[in-house]
Amino acid sequence: MTGALFGLLAAVANTAQVVLSKDLTERAPARQLIGVLYLGNAVVLLPASVFVSWRWSPEILVLHLASVACMVLAATCVWDLLAHGSASATAVATALSPIPAAIGSAVLLPQTTGAAQVAVAGATVVAVVLGLDGAFGQLGRRGTVLRITGAALGTGLLTVLSRSLGDLRVGVVETYVVRTGIAACIFLMVIPPRDVPVAEVPRLMARSVVVTVYFVFVILGAQAGSPVVVQTVVAVSPLMVLSVEAVRERRLPRGRTLGASLAVAAGVGLTLALS
Repeated sequence: MTGALFGLLAAVANTAQVVLSKDLTERAPARQLIGVLYLGNAVVLLPASVFVSWRWSPEILVLHLASVACMVLAATCVWDLLAHGSASATAVATALSPIPAAIGSAVLLPQTTGAAQVAVAGATVVAVVLGLDGAFGQLGRRGTVLRITGAALGTGLLTVLSRSLGDLRVGVVETYVVRTGIAACIFLMVIPPRDVPVAEVPRLMARSVVVTVYFVFVILGAQAGSPVVVQTVVAVSPLMVLSVEAVRERRLPRGRTLGASLAVAAGVGLTLALS
């Protein structure tokens, strides 16, 4: 129940950050925003690092580096989707994350995964891709498939890795600050924020606070309960984002995006039922 509660709180925060992120892509190049935002995320929680104990071991280091790899993959894919599509379509794409979370849990945590789950995962991905076909402009179907898959894998496995770190008694602050700080350095070096106006810093920091709240809830939920349950509850975000867009734009949600969102819900439900 604790994991589900944290997942619900994370879903609300995720809805806010997706809407804020889409707004930012209209002010600066999407990929250039990632490093600055990750740095802001790390700074938000960094002051708390002096009040907690840190744990290090070769296994913990490997999990941290794997977490960074997941963050780099997910961020690149998500911001490409945001740059070419709506906030709701992007939220639907990332809502597939409970499926890789379930499979990742089966590999890294004491659970089992059958062929039926893999089949459901594949069918859900196909349904979402068809539902979002054309929703991401110039990316095309292949580009959309690759980014949806990368976003879901990175996001879902990141939650599983958070639980694995928790099992080694690594706290929330260390889990978040280490992986976010390293990811920030990578993006700032590879994709410098040359075209990000300094005037946008207040908006960037506001978004960093919201994202940090989201990730803290996800980490707390994953370490207190099941990573799969947490990601499943977070998967309600697309419906929340669709509601926000409907109010802001004063129109009903697009049928195909709503259909893709319902396909995610059905696929996640089946995945859980088969777990």
